[in-house]
Amino acid sequence: MARSRLEADGPNDALLKCLEQLGWSMRGFAHRVHERCRAVGVSSTVSPSTVSRWCSNKTVPGAELAGPACYVLSSGLRRHVTPESVGWPADTAGIAADSLEYRDLAHAVRMLSKLWELDSLRRRSVVKNIFFAGVFGPASREALVMPPDEQIAGCGRYQVSTADIDLLDEHTTLYGKLDAQHGGGKFRGVFAAFLDTHATPLLNGFFSARAGRRLYGCVADAVLAMASMAYDDQLPGLAQRYDLQAMRLAQAIGDRARIARVHIHQARLAAAQGDRKDVLTHARSAVLASEGAPALVKAYAAVTEARAWAFNGHPDQTLDAVARAREGFARAGPASNPQWLAWFDRPELEAEAAWALAVAGLAEPGTRALKEALGMPGARARDSVELLITAAELARLRGDLSEHTELVKRATDQVRQLMSRRLSARIARLTAGQPLDEF
Repeated sequence: MARSRLEADGPNDALLKCLEQLGWSMRGFAHRVHERCRAVGVSSTVSPSTVSRWCSNKTVPGAELAGPACYVLSSGLRRHVTPESVGWPADTAGIAADSLEYRDLAHAVRMLSKLWELDSLRRRSVVKNIFFAGVFGPASREALVMPPDEQIAGCGRYQVSTADIDLLDEHTTLYGKLDAQHGGGKFRGVFAAFLDTHATPLLNGFFSARAGRRLYGCVADAVLAMASMAYDDQLPGLAQRYDLQAMRLAQAIGDRARIARVHIHQARLAAAQGDRKDVLTHARSAVLASEGAPALVKAYAAVTEARAWAFNGHPDQTLDAVARAREGFARAGPASNPQWLAWFDRPELEAEAAWALAVAGLAEPGTRALKEALGMPGARARDSVELLITAAELARLRGDLSEHTELVKRATDQVRQLMSRRLSARIARLTAGQPLDEF
């Protein structure tokens, strides 16, 4: 768990200064790090002698201990403390590779803890741009064909309560609304810190199989919210890794609706990378996964398929998929709709349909869909800007250049209020007259 230093260069003044600022003894710091290790499922023992060796620079902690130690220091000092800032190596290369592996449930839990920690400490550069298109295929096939895990009960020390899971669920809803209002770059780090503090101990806690099904589903929702925020902040590598772990949680509990949701996320990531074939593959996989799911999930998958067909230049298939999406939405009933899809109302459906129809070059049906989408709630500020982009593209298709110019200006003005690198980039392409076929 700790490795000897190759060079003895005196005491670790940076670490000693942190402990002095906090007023912590070596014993107190050791106790706090040990408790953090227990909470996140790290079996190492941290004693005062361990901390003494860190302070004297006789040893430095390995990756499994450096994370909990920096977390404790960050929480106490109320600022981000990285391994580098206290003279320890940044051993994150393993996380970048390991989080692309699709393995068992325990691996997914370990990777989520590490990703949340990286995200909350703003050390996400190690994974932000490392996107690998080929890794999702095997995961997709396994999730679609394998049965749920037989063992999903937890056997840790902390007794997970219904209130614990409720708190997680409510925070996911809250941060989802904040994301829609302010953009993915605004509060993701805060949400990551909450998940690191609250969700990690739950995943390593004690719970029944019944509670486990709900817990893993709620964590998957939180992880997918994080993936969406990372995508909006133009961090495709981080978003991909979140999606992979969410897929494993959904597979574990046999939740086909959430598996479909992951594929929809992956279709959007593939579009951002310009991979047209993968966009359609993921969209069609979402439709396949949604078989047997509630009608609203089928509608969500179908309108994503419409966007994928449009992205690939197939207007007839786009129209067909839009029709199926509307049929699914009409059949949906409130009692069967999943909570995580509560935001998918008629204006959102028609906004996504309008985008697909615009990209497919179908100005008239796209304009009709756009009129239906105009009832979108004002709190969804980012979606409202997306709607202006679609409206501008439809105006261009109709040859109304004055309306196009006005809409571009409105979108440009409104995007300044958001922390969305993705949306700012879309506005730049819109202004430059470049294709707008990204999701």
